[in-house]
Amino acid sequence: MLRTIVLSLGVLLMVAGVLGITVGDGRATLLPLIFGVLLLIGTVFEPYYKRNQTAAPNGGFIATGERFFDPTQGGVVEVWYNEKSGERRYILTEAK
Repeated sequence: MLRTIVLSLGVLLMVAGVLGITVGDGRATLLPLIFGVLLLIGTVFEPYYKRNQTAAPNGGFIATGERFFDPTQGGVVEVWYNEKSGERRYILTEAK
């Protein structure tokens, strides 16, 4: 739902920017065009929430003890944390 709204906003801003450049003052509508393009690129090429891995990560990751059921993956997910980088990884441990 949110992804659709952001994509729609990006398209709307791009169209407004292109129309403004072709019909009116190009400098005033350049910012919405750039912002619309950035929204589209960021949303389309988003890693789609990094699919959960199925093996424990290496390289300084430690298990946090957090576990939750992820209905989109259909299983229990365990959270791992890297203290050096602050990165969190989500490992699918029990698929149903």
